[in-house]
Amino acid sequence: MFVCQCAAVTDREVRTAIESGADSVEAVGHDTEAGTGCGGCHESIQALLADAKGKKPRPVLAVA
Repeated sequence: MFVCQCAAVTDREVRTAIESGADSVEAVGHDTEAGTGCGGCHESIQALLADAKGKKPRPVLAVA
């Protein structure tokens, strides 16, 4: 499944980057290019990071 459409990065590639030590959205972007375009995938990357750490991600609240 694609996590980042802009850079065509899959969840497998993001998980590999996390397993290799990426511990933030920025670090994942550095390793994979995911999240370096529009930023629409940041929430998905954060969820994968939280999953890898055994935590549930905090919901993001929209400000109106």
